[in-house]
Amino acid sequence: MASPQSTHEFFDSQKRLTDYYAAHPPRLSLKATTAAEFKTWAAAARAKFIELTGFDRMTAAKPNPRQAGTEDCGDFLREYWLIDTEPDMTMPFYLLRPKNLAGPAAAVICCHGHGAGKDAIAGVVSDPYGAFGVQYAKAGMLAFCPDARGFGQRREYDARKTAGQSSCTYLQSVGLPLGIAVVGTHAFDLARLIDYVQSRQDVRPDRIGCVGFSGGGWQALALGAVDDRPACTVISGYMHPVAAPLLFHKHMCPCNMVPHLWEELDLGDLAALIAPRPLLIQVGDSDNLSGPKGVADVQPQVDIARKAYQLLGCKDRLEFYVFSGGHEWNGTKAVPWVHKQLLG
Repeated sequence: MASPQSTHEFFDSQKRLTDYYAAHPPRLSLKATTAAEFKTWAAAARAKFIELTGFDRMTAAKPNPRQAGTEDCGDFLREYWLIDTEPDMTMPFYLLRPKNLAGPAAAVICCHGHGAGKDAIAGVVSDPYGAFGVQYAKAGMLAFCPDARGFGQRREYDARKTAGQSSCTYLQSVGLPLGIAVVGTHAFDLARLIDYVQSRQDVRPDRIGCVGFSGGGWQALALGAVDDRPACTVISGYMHPVAAPLLFHKHMCPCNMVPHLWEELDLGDLAALIAPRPLLIQVGDSDNLSGPKGVADVQPQVDIARKAYQLLGCKDRLEFYVFSGGHEWNGTKAVPWVHKQLLG
């Protein structure tokens, strides 16, 4: 007897999920037509994002800062620091300090993507995405380069065996039943880092920017959506509709996901919450994580954010930069732009 034909067929779920997403547009998408309506919407959208990520479920600890090492890197010193963000939760970071600073300086929080964590952006190891923390330090700013939960020195268990691995799957699997998404922990820790940075005598507390690439762009976006203190934000390689790469890309990390988020908001809506603070969104013209249409998938999300800036009468504070390249960091515009926002 011949084997049933069904054993040679596959019936996947992607089409059904895509259709479901298309049939359920985000309920809280930005529809305001006046500045007053925008402010009402923004309060509701921020509250919903905080609720869905579990940002408000975590408990802040006293930072208890301690410096554990210094390395002379020529133009700058690379200091190794530790702070506490929650009880029994330590965040290690590098502070890249330019040698020629005189008096309190502007600071940039540099958020890494997947890979070697803070070691990559602080120039400790070679990284194909670029050590942009070093670029900001060489441009005359204090660069704070932390490890996000699940990366670098904050990896869990088996993820420590292989360089570049993350613990996102474990943290997401355990955190979600508790109502805490990975990106919520990342935004929370970055907010606690800002608490500490603002307390330092060598930092101008109103001149702190946040820059992130790839998964770090997700971190910077999430922080800007819940916290008004970043004076400017750069989101690089992470501004797309969730329907494009997240539904179609088979290898997206679980840290991109937040339960029920897609029913409420898209990434452009989250970027709109950064208004009226200066925002630079940049992407490579051949970035394969932008979606099947490339930059054409990114543009509608930028337009959502741009609407917020227009309603608030500050459309010049949002810039969209498309560079020649793929999924990679590009500091050609991002470094001088941050310098101008913080020191210009």
